[in-house]
Amino acid sequence: MNSIYYFFNFMIGSCLASHALVIYERWPEQNTIFSRSHCSNCKFKLLLLDEIPIFSFLFLKGRCRYCQSPIPAELFLFEIIGGIAFTTIDFSNKNCILTSILLFSLLLTTIADYNQQSFDLLFLVPAAVITLLYNQFANYKLIDWISFGCITFVLSWNIFKQKMGSGDLLIYLIIASYFSVTAASLALLVASFLAITVFIIEQNNKKQSFPFLPYIFIGLIFTQFLI
Repeated sequence: MNSIYYFFNFMIGSCLASHALVIYERWPEQNTIFSRSHCSNCKFKLLLLDEIPIFSFLFLKGRCRYCQSPIPAELFLFEIIGGIAFTTIDFSNKNCILTSILLFSLLLTTIADYNQQSFDLLFLVPAAVITLLYNQFANYKLIDWISFGCITFVLSWNIFKQKMGSGDLLIYLIIASYFSVTAASLALLVASFLAITVFIIEQNNKKQSFPFLPYIFIGLIFTQFLI
């Protein structure tokens, strides 16, 4: 029974991720709800069977049905990440609904950061509002405030030194405020480990910048399963 529950949640999450990709692609010029999706290469309007998250990519073997141009693998990857992110969400619970809205906001921000290493602050408005209304500050203990203050200072210092973007700090503040300092710290730890691993494997130039928010989002997913 649990397997069916997780599967349906995964598919809901992948659909939400697919829509987040559409919002990013059309923002802010095009309608993100009523206009039909189309191939970015041949501009042919896609059928419903071409837009089923994950399965359409696999069925079409990663290529457009009409012009055979490659479909970016990142779209497939984000649909999987989105599916995993919403797997444990109880969509019948009010608090979990708020969490899902916050996660969608963070996912949309992550997609933007991955593609252009920046994002429209409007993407973060839903997450910021929910965090302001339902923060966990009242439950913080002294050790939580110390940890929160230290990490915030370190991130702020790196932003001042232009070694990282301010978006990373904003995401940390949202996670720490809404979930917990422990969740935010663990998400950063996992994100750092993944980023360093990818950096070493790809042998990137030390001066080359790369998006960090996708790693933080993956780290947050990991903490949701662990905590």
